[in-house]
Amino acid sequence: MLATRFPYFGILPGNLLLLIAVVVFGALFARSAWRLYQYLRLGAPEDRFDAPAERWRTFGRHVLGQGRLLSEPYAGIMHALIFWGFLVITVNTAVMLIRGLIPSIRSLWIDQFPPYLVLLETFELLVLVGVGMALYRRLVSHPLRLNFSADALFILGMIAALMITALLYETFGIGYERATSAPERYLYVGAALARLVRPLGQSANLTLHTLFWWAHMLLVLGFLAYLPHSKHLHIITSPFNVWFHSRKPKGQLSYLDVEKALEEDRPIGVGRIEQFTWKDLLDTYTCTECGRCEAQCPASRTGKPLSPKKLILDLRHHLLEVGPELLRARGQEHGAVATTAAHEQARESASRALVGQVITDETLWDCTTCRACMQACPVFIEHVPKIIDMRRHLAMVESRFGQDVQRLFDNLEASGNPWRFPRATRADWARDISVKTLAEDPEAEVLYWVGCAGSHDERNIRVARAFARLLQRAGVRFAILGLEETCSGDPARRAGNEYLYRVLAQQNVEAMNRYQVKRVVATCPHCFNTLKDEYPQLGGSYQVTHHVEFLAELVREGKLKPNRALERVIAYHDPCYLGRYHDIYDQPRTVLDAIPGVRRREIPGHRERAMCCGAGGARVFMEETRGKRINHLRLEQALQAQPGSIAVACPYCLMMFEDGARAKGVYDTLPVADVAELLEQSLAPDGEASG
Repeated sequence: MLATRFPYFGILPGNLLLLIAVVVFGALFARSAWRLYQYLRLGAPEDRFDAPAERWRTFGRHVLGQGRLLSEPYAGIMHALIFWGFLVITVNTAVMLIRGLIPSIRSLWIDQFPPYLVLLETFELLVLVGVGMALYRRLVSHPLRLNFSADALFILGMIAALMITALLYETFGIGYERATSAPERYLYVGAALARLVRPLGQSANLTLHTLFWWAHMLLVLGFLAYLPHSKHLHIITSPFNVWFHSRKPKGQLSYLDVEKALEEDRPIGVGRIEQFTWKDLLDTYTCTECGRCEAQCPASRTGKPLSPKKLILDLRHHLLEVGPELLRARGQEHGAVATTAAHEQARESASRALVGQVITDETLWDCTTCRACMQACPVFIEHVPKIIDMRRHLAMVESRFGQDVQRLFDNLEASGNPWRFPRATRADWARDISVKTLAEDPEAEVLYWVGCAGSHDERNIRVARAFARLLQRAGVRFAILGLEETCSGDPARRAGNEYLYRVLAQQNVEAMNRYQVKRVVATCPHCFNTLKDEYPQLGGSYQVTHHVEFLAELVREGKLKPNRALERVIAYHDPCYLGRYHDIYDQPRTVLDAIPGVRRREIPGHRERAMCCGAGGARVFMEETRGKRINHLRLEQALQAQPGSIAVACPYCLMMFEDGARAKGVYDTLPVADVAELLEQSLAPDGEASG
């Protein structure tokens, strides 16, 4: 390719002027990047360097491969064109920079390599196509989840300018030469345009070639210096954020020893921005403001204050506001004057409570912990753990929660269940169907974890009885804990009361370890998640299976053979703590598909995109006073499938769907049933009802 020619500018040669520009803009970028890095260091330590091989695989799939972004075709293709184009074009920019700084280097291997030259100009065009798609999306189609942003339009304009200046630099460079060299023929766009500009003459072509080279380089350097101050900071941080993604089980919250924290004067939950981990703070830098989280969040979709996107952005703005004062307080901002306007503003911002003012109580309590935001986020931001950490501060430090949450805590503490049923009645559901306790049969192969709903809620007792009869029919030797079982602790933990969770969970772990339990099956996804992913933190490691997994196994092995046609159109709802948390999607469908006469239909929004019923995060025990009821919206979505029945695999979902059916006047015409109930009906003799 043509070697760039640099005239003198006054007494300075062009390459020296370029060096000065690189130093100046590089220093501006480094200064801003160092400031942001110092803010990250304010966060608590956390090890995110384990399992590098797995992290690189995720990086390859979701950064280089744009995996999550491509789940939405238009936006994904748009972003992928720009991203992949930048990867290719950055190599050319580096070549231009090297040759500009060292004019004696007339060429590098890559700029003589024909396949790369074809790829380069192809992607320069494709990036322009991507920019056009982005502009159309922001200015014409304008999805509700996208906020109008002058910054976004400015960045898109800069990207387009970078592509255009690169193309014109190549065009006028080829136009300057009397004969196009062999490698330059592969710059097919530049070569075609060069035929149009050659009549301008060599001098004009050389001048324009140099002009567009400078325009391109200054745009690159300016873009670099501007990024740390832009909403597009994620261009720099998102690859790191994906690499540092959480490798903990998806259903496991961070462990907090409340007593030890009190003894050591450590934070309980998060009440100040610096009490988040450094990775939590990196999340705030990385938000792309795409709004995918908001579009999937059931609270946002029903008009509640919670917006996962806004929550992350509010945390970012708060960090940037109070960061200077926090650094000064830690003695890290050497040479700064404590009375500057920036510090005064930081002090004023620092006086605002993170929990209650920056992030309102309503925002935190509206979360159902369904994980839809985290599943949708293309850069792996972790919203739910942050919300739970702030709930912990509300519940255990501020003691600030509604009467319904207070009632939940009181009931769990007094009777081991959310409704305050007497502990002595926990095993009454099984009295007449010959179910043994572990005390009666300590050699049982399987512990059936019944849960509070299966033990005490009248509707879910029918599910527990149906499942127990199925186990008996399949010849499974199982037992229950009976009165030794108490609440798994999930509602307490998700509502922020880590201390109460640990009291309840420890009782269960001690009971199961006493019987040396190996395998557990649970009908409640919330109990299933807690026992499987969270009890190991307390020394309780078991093989935990959800009942739809167990039933699918029994059907596959021929121990349960559906032989009675139900002749029904059934729509299955994916529970959040079964689907998004544990990727259990196929097993319940396998059971339903094995039932003769069942015609299964999918609800709009199913599998990983299924909307929450509104019950998770202990919300089932709280009044829903803001916006539209989530379970009503989810029922409306289910009705679009025109089912004759709705199948569920979660006691909370069963409650929420039946409540919605009553409110919508379809309770008598649209039965809601657990998968176990439907399977038992398909096994029962003609004329015999289950229940």
